[in-house]
Amino acid sequence: MTYAIYNFLWKIIDYFLINYLNLRVEQGKEIKSRLNERFGKPSVQKENKKIIWIHSSSVGESVAALALAKSMLKNGFKENEFHFLITTNTVTSSSFVNNKIKNGFPGTHQFNPLDNPKFVDNFLDFWTPKMAIFVESDFWPNLIYKSSIKKIPLILASSQMSKKSSRFWRGLGRGLAKKVFKKIDLVLAVDPYNAELFKSLGSKKVRSLTSLKSIADKPQVNNAYIVKLKSFLKNKNIFLAASTHSGEEEILLKLANNLRSKGIDNTLIIIAPRHIERGKDIKKLILSAGYDIKCRSNNELPSQNDFFYLADTMGEMGSLIEISNLVFVAGSLIKKIGGHNPTEAASLGKAVIMGPYTEKCEAQINDLVWSGGAIKIEKKPEFKNLFIEKVIALLNQPLILEDMGKNALDACGYAQLRADEASEYLLEIFKNRSIIK
Repeated sequence: MTYAIYNFLWKIIDYFLINYLNLRVEQGKEIKSRLNERFGKPSVQKENKKIIWIHSSSVGESVAALALAKSMLKNGFKENEFHFLITTNTVTSSSFVNNKIKNGFPGTHQFNPLDNPKFVDNFLDFWTPKMAIFVESDFWPNLIYKSSIKKIPLILASSQMSKKSSRFWRGLGRGLAKKVFKKIDLVLAVDPYNAELFKSLGSKKVRSLTSLKSIADKPQVNNAYIVKLKSFLKNKNIFLAASTHSGEEEILLKLANNLRSKGIDNTLIIIAPRHIERGKDIKKLILSAGYDIKCRSNNELPSQNDFFYLADTMGEMGSLIEISNLVFVAGSLIKKIGGHNPTEAASLGKAVIMGPYTEKCEAQINDLVWSGGAIKIEKKPEFKNLFIEKVIALLNQPLILEDMGKNALDACGYAQLRADEASEYLLEIFKNRSIIK
């Protein structure tokens, strides 16, 4: 596919675009009052400062974008001179970023323009950013190419490619790749493998750094809730299953059955589903298996005799992590989800375990595994049984869990150092684009 063919396809898409966006509004995937942002038209006034544009996609990339921005503010990008424009693609990420802005982050949020050349021109002509940083694994040809035409320094940060994306850029998208990746001033890849991949696509200035998703603000905790939980759970091992999906609770049931068959009754499994509306189905599943289960949504607390507790309310993940001995970061025991970011658990100094399906957070979990702060179950036919055996073994080894938690915390600190290193690269590029050879 050539650049000309790509833009011709956008002319065809134009005929269906309004209906498509209106459908997304009905599905809750767009905000009707902000649809003009998708056409590159602003919904707010521009700050009278130098604009640093950081483009992310969903919440995970937005966490990385804000972590990088905060590091930049510490390393030469002075707040009285610079203002951050954060663009994202999802409604949930817009809420996340706007919440940070309300709490003092010096930025503006907009939905990213669709990659139609007209919309990209609208966007760039209004915002005139002094630097463009892309923090996501999707690479939009017009956003990148047109920024390069306007002599805007271009950086790919925390960059990686899925196998599917790699096949596209090396195959059907080879012509586009030549137009896009050679325009990048600097690629900060998540690991050496991805660094070599970007070089093969035409990027000449590449550094292997780390995933910026390995950096996150510590989640908020509710101390009163923590004290109350601990008073009910003295001498209990707490195993938190964070952000579970359908199919994973069944494995947790097997874990409970295994514990009960071994006469181990000092473990509480806390289930915090990714989507809290699944709470009723999870409760029904646990009850039908012969276990009692208390629910946070009913203001219930677990007792010493319980094997399960259902945390089916929002905003308490930090508190649940804080009281846990071991955290299972879910979405990793079933296909297609790709695992969730383990960084929140690591930032609170907790040992982490994940299943074999971690495509969405490969760099983050690898960082933790290499540090000794996490365990990832291998993709073998018997991986579910291996997961259960490893959880039971770890819960009976508190000193190992303590060491893993310290290692996880150290890994978070190391990631922050690499973000500061990235910020120094960016400052050099801003001052003199030719300084990176």
